Amino acid sequence: MPEFEVSTLKSSRRFLIENGERVKMRRLGPERTDLRRRLDERLLAFRVARKAAAADGKTAAETKSWLRAVRQAVGVPVDVMARRLGVTKYEVFRVEKAEWESRIVLATLRRAADALGCELIYALAPREGSLEDLAALERAEREKAREKARAKNEAKKMEAEEWIDWHAAIRQMFRREMRKLGIRVR
Repeated sequence: MPEFEVSTLKSSRRFLIENGERVKMRRLGPERTDLRRRLDERLLAFRVARKAAAADGKTAAETKSWLRAVRQAVGVPVDVMARRLGVTKYEVFRVEKAEWESRIVLATLRRAADALGCELIYALAPREGSLEDLAALERAEREKAREKARAKNEAKKMEAEEWIDWHAAIRQMFRREMRKLGIRVR
């Protein structure tokens, strides 16, 4: 990721801090919308690839190992791949299994991609919709949390007011009884 995008991401962070019942948030400028638009454009290829894989009838789980699929599609035997990586054949199978089980280290995946003559492209793509849709959902959830916090605050406030009213009512009854007995009270 280019340096200017990283700095934009860092400057565009929104901090959500829950402090008791209050939710504090720092508002940021329109650069977030522009950033989401640029990222959505870059993720378009991943959405197309996902739809193509779904059209073939294969899900990500059925594909198992992308390393194995690319290695076999390109026609690189295990022993050649092992030689390129400088490991044993068993290690190649272990790396493919680690990828399939989602426990592979990115550096290892990058080395394997290089050995296959490929470039590792790492991305986070929304399951459905765009980043703008996800941002709208996040805003809605934050608003819901704020509304819940407001309702909780209001309930505590009402409870305190009821207690104050109850306390005042008892005090007033006590004064009335004292006056009936002839005791002078304010």
